[in-house]
Amino acid sequence: MSFFNSKLRYALCAAIDLAMQPSTAACQSREIAARQDIPGPYLDQILAALKGAGLIRSVRGAGGGYNLARSAEKIAVSDIVRAVMRTDRLFSSYSEEESPDLNTPGVNWIVRDFEEQIEAVLSHRLNTTTLADLVRRKVDLDDSLSIMPSI
Repeated sequence: MSFFNSKLRYALCAAIDLAMQPSTAACQSREIAARQDIPGPYLDQILAALKGAGLIRSVRGAGGGYNLARSAEKIAVSDIVRAVMRTDRLFSSYSEEESPDLNTPGVNWIVRDFEEQIEAVLSHRLNTTTLADLVRRKVDLDDSLSIMPSI
């Protein structure tokens, strides 16, 4: 299974979309779905997971919808990943309680140690990249595309 599956991709797109909207405005899920080309029912499941994790909040009533529960600078990409993947382990299938048995070193130990190294690198990158970082990349991309001549 791919780490960046469609659910995670859609969750990141939806979160970036919400972060790019004015903080005082609530966005309806159908607006996000249309802008990001995400199937509506699937997006509703993703928004429910993000809301359950406290990353977004819903606003009821006329003009209701969703917005970020805190600033994009305070939302790590790992928060979004964990909300939709429903696990603290991002790559490795082992739990933190299952440490390698040093009394029986061998190929399994080598593979397990390698998985843990990948887990640490991936976790660090996702923990240190914020939603605001991704928004800045999107804004930079939009700016660079706006100055390119039409071909």
